[in-house]
Amino acid sequence: MKDCVWITEKNKPCSQNQLYYFKKEFTLKSVKKARLDISAQARYKLFINGEFVACGPCKGTREKTYFDTIDVTSYLKKGTNELFVEVLQLVATDVEGKMSPIEGVIRTDSLMLACELACGDTIIRTDESWLCAKCEGVTELSARSCYSATTRQHVVASKQKNLRYENAVVLCGVSDGSADHYWWGGTNRAFLFERPIPMLSFKDKLDIVSFDGEYFEAKYLTFGFPRFKVSGKGKIDLVYFECFDSDKGKTNSKRTDRSLGICREMIDTIEVDGEFTFEPFWFRCFRFIKVEKTGDVSIKLDKFLEVNYPMDVRQDYDFGRSDDNGLWDISVRTLQRCMHETYEDCPFYEQLQYAMDTSTQMVFNYQLTDDDRLARKAMDDFAADQHADGLMPSRTPSVGEQHIPTFQLYFIFMVYAHYIRFGDLSLVRKHLRAMDGVIEWFRNHIDENGLVGQSKYWNFVDWAKPWGYVEGKNDGGVPVNVGEGVIGIYNPMMAYFLICAAKLNELCGRRDTAKEYLRVANEIKKNTKKYFWDKKKGLFADNVEHTRFSQHMQTWCVLSGVVKGEAAKNIMLNSLDLEAKSTYAFAYFYFRALESVGLYEKTEEMMNSYRNLLKLDCTTVPETPEYSRSDCHAWGALAIYEFSATILGVRTYDTGKKSVSVKPYIVGRDYAKGTVSTIGGNVSVSWKKDGDVFVLTVESEKKDLEKHIYMPNGDTYTTTEKAVTYKCKI
Repeated sequence: MKDCVWITEKNKPCSQNQLYYFKKEFTLKSVKKARLDISAQARYKLFINGEFVACGPCKGTREKTYFDTIDVTSYLKKGTNELFVEVLQLVATDVEGKMSPIEGVIRTDSLMLACELACGDTIIRTDESWLCAKCEGVTELSARSCYSATTRQHVVASKQKNLRYENAVVLCGVSDGSADHYWWGGTNRAFLFERPIPMLSFKDKLDIVSFDGEYFEAKYLTFGFPRFKVSGKGKIDLVYFECFDSDKGKTNSKRTDRSLGICREMIDTIEVDGEFTFEPFWFRCFRFIKVEKTGDVSIKLDKFLEVNYPMDVRQDYDFGRSDDNGLWDISVRTLQRCMHETYEDCPFYEQLQYAMDTSTQMVFNYQLTDDDRLARKAMDDFAADQHADGLMPSRTPSVGEQHIPTFQLYFIFMVYAHYIRFGDLSLVRKHLRAMDGVIEWFRNHIDENGLVGQSKYWNFVDWAKPWGYVEGKNDGGVPVNVGEGVIGIYNPMMAYFLICAAKLNELCGRRDTAKEYLRVANEIKKNTKKYFWDKKKGLFADNVEHTRFSQHMQTWCVLSGVVKGEAAKNIMLNSLDLEAKSTYAFAYFYFRALESVGLYEKTEEMMNSYRNLLKLDCTTVPETPEYSRSDCHAWGALAIYEFSATILGVRTYDTGKKSVSVKPYIVGRDYAKGTVSTIGGNVSVSWKKDGDVFVLTVESEKKDLEKHIYMPNGDTYTTTEKAVTYKCKI
């Protein structure tokens, strides 16, 4: 796009929530392979000859703005064609610390569009010949609560009929990565980079939505662009919501129980006199849409495009239990609903990429596909927004900055987990500086007793029941109240991530740094034993007074090696009945601790909580087991990992050799089968119990993949054969 220019409306509007239309007619003598490059501030929706093509641009950070490249050949025709682009300008900064509309989109002060279409010898670029109109009668509104960052629309259809189009004006040229030289080192404020991830997938799913005259109901929670045809005279409110619930949030009742209330967070309003077609500019997440009418009006759903990150999930699985197969389905759907231009915490509310959520979403993602482009982009996003003192935001991209100290540590886990899965040391080297910064920030919070202290930010760990919000004492999710001293969990947690960072530094040749990180980790572990071990309870406390205890503290003490062997097993056993239990947010690490001490069977309590979601008519996994704010939260997609890495038993064995291990967990079922994406390509596993005989078949996609097989009776095999079958007595 180096020869392209940015165009805007003639008044050069600044910092507003407003929709504009740009259009350009052109003629083609013939249709050849055509490519279109496009970007906008802040967002665009592209139509060619009246047909929806794409939306974007790819979400960027304050350092990087992207342009999208689209093959548009199939949308063009011989003769007259029209490019039509809706561009949404957004307020540039957050207001009073509250979330802005579409918080996850970084924006400038200006309305801007840049576009270049190349079809054979015909080149169409943005210039003064494009026409532009302010979209009168469409108001973009902030969502109703402080924790929702989407946007509502209020449309007065009559004002859409006679929009005034005038010639656009040129703002400046586009700078992008294709330039041969940047004179004097300067670029403009919207320097463009090529989109690093694929374009989103749009599939027509009109057939999944039914209408009974009051409610549109989808077969499952979905995300995308609904298009409605409205006629008559009056007003319609479209209330989108995830499930029926009470005033206290999501309940333990069925999600389809209409005797409960509804969430009135997301409402589009349409005022109509005649006929009108309405499609919201921004994505809508819903399972239900309530139609509230005033006047003589009617409505029908004309089209629904479901939007996902393009990821094909294999269907050749059966985990030997119908409820587990159902749990797998809703877990995969949950992950997909939270993967778009970034990973997202939840598709209905914030739609923001949080570090804790993202770190496990990546791990789940890796079990399903080799595509790590979204993960790479996420790590780049977090590294780009790091402060000079090492402090990394808890979420990015985000108009308003937020800090949750522990979330920074999950960045180290992102890099570590990617290396284990893909073995790419170049990515590790790229992020060494960012990991160093995170560690140094935490080291600066070590007190005179050698303990990691509280910060002034939100010291969130998990949504455990005893850690609820108490006004003036904590922000919720915090194990030790503000001003009450050291949070014990921070210490073994930091030690664990220091050990991960040390391994990565060693692999990259930074041996002295690795030794230093291990030294600090060992010092923290020693002080954790000194200040938090409670001999009477056989547990590590959350505070130095030994009045609070949690599964989280025991988990990190086990994973970091503060305690090992039989002692580690005992503290995990002692933690089972604690009130401060792991919720879905923390389950991945809690399960790993139980597994590491030979207590994987103790995960069944929480797995049954997941299975119970099916009885509640959940089609995705909620944020927390009870009274959940969000009914779709991807940190809860844990079954993807547990069923593929544990029940099927497929994991990385040796990253350097790109070998895998297969060690099925066979308790509680008679058979299982499925395919797992691995460092050595896809690996298919099928096992069954035939009386007192266990039969295991393993087949790898690639020849000569080294596979380490672990049988239930203790037999082990190492093979490079493409397909093998082993049997043993059980």
